[in-house]
Amino acid sequence: MKLRFKLTLQSTLIFAITLVIVFVGTYIIFKKHTDTIFFNKLSDRALIAAFVYFEKDEATKLNYSKQESMYRVPLVDEIVQVYDTTGKLIFVDNGPAVPISSKRLKEIQQAKSVQFYQNGRQCVGIYYQDNQGDFIIISSGVNVSGQDRLTNLGITMLTFFFGGVAINLLLNAWLSKRTFHPFIEVIDQVNTISADNLHLRLPQQKGATDDELQQVVATFNYFLERLEKSVKSQKHFLKHASHELKTPLAALIGELQVNLQQKRSEEEYQALVQTLLLDAQHLKDILEGLLILSGLESSRNFPIQAIQIDDVLWDVLGKIQLTHPSVVVEVEVSSEQDNTDWLIVEGNEVLLSLVLTNLIENAIKFSDAKPVVVALDYYTNLQIRIIDQGRGIEPAEQLKIFDLFYRGSNTTSVVGHGLGLHLTQRILDLHGFTLSFQSVVGEGSVFVIDFKQS
Repeated sequence: MKLRFKLTLQSTLIFAITLVIVFVGTYIIFKKHTDTIFFNKLSDRALIAAFVYFEKDEATKLNYSKQESMYRVPLVDEIVQVYDTTGKLIFVDNGPAVPISSKRLKEIQQAKSVQFYQNGRQCVGIYYQDNQGDFIIISSGVNVSGQDRLTNLGITMLTFFFGGVAINLLLNAWLSKRTFHPFIEVIDQVNTISADNLHLRLPQQKGATDDELQQVVATFNYFLERLEKSVKSQKHFLKHASHELKTPLAALIGELQVNLQQKRSEEEYQALVQTLLLDAQHLKDILEGLLILSGLESSRNFPIQAIQIDDVLWDVLGKIQLTHPSVVVEVEVSSEQDNTDWLIVEGNEVLLSLVLTNLIENAIKFSDAKPVVVALDYYTNLQIRIIDQGRGIEPAEQLKIFDLFYRGSNTTSVVGHGLGLHLTQRILDLHGFTLSFQSVVGEGSVFVIDFKQS
């Protein structure tokens, strides 16, 4: 069942339940009010009957005549019964006596006045004291006019109930169709979007930003934007990855083909193996970088914990010292904090270790054997600066250095594959940290990691 049909039926059901509660409550109140009015009339009739039967000798002739004339106009199907205090029926007026139990008579005698129902009739019993003795007078009748009004009220309510439910059903069906029409349009528009036209967006109505549908549209457009970027990134990634992988593979194949054309000396074969090893290592580095980058793109869920960043830095420097024993890396700590809490960051230790390794090794590669400085500062938040005194980056190329596989024009003499800075920035972006740099050609570069989460 479609959602709009469910909404129509549920709204109509709620309306029907509401009508039932209102109508039943109204009927009960009206019935109670009708019964109360008739009980009051019966009580008045009982008092008039007592006056007529027992006050003739004491009342004035005019007053008695007036009460008697009122008594001679009975209610519909009215019966008046008089009992003495022993429960003996003295006389009945206007019809056969309604059977009254002795228990009820005692109740009337004690309470002085009681209203009750007996054999489908409304009854009022009063205890009347007179100089001739004490008596129990019961006036009973059937409220025909009241019952007719209740019947008419019930029929009217049933008519309005079924009519109202039918009208409400039609109105709800119209309203739900009108309400869900924009959803149908959105669904049709979504079905037109495919991998070939991810640049398309769902249109939003002006001035309807608080509308739930427009919020869905905005969320879906944001999803399309991220999906489009992801697809473009994958296409770009595959294009450059295939090109970068072809280069070392072509070099390997070319060198093997050339050297297989004739026999070589042992020294030449050793030189060949050394060259092939470098190419294979270069290919391995590219593949490892691509695997890490692919893992970051496919999943943003990596373990985060509080880590002491200086411990990570010393571990990285220890490993770099093994691979670059002649390089001088100086560490400066300029903060005057009383404790080491300022060195604690929330992040992934393995990934942040890779970030520091990439930036420090880059500084070493392009420092032309000059010392590299790693400075830890704290102003409003922790910063790590990696400073080299190398060749610097050309101004025209500074906006491109974070592009995948991009290498500057002055880096051809340095082994590399253009993955490090792109991977570094991607890792820091996922952590919410920022990376900035300044560079002057011939003087060197300064890369700054700001650990303030954006």
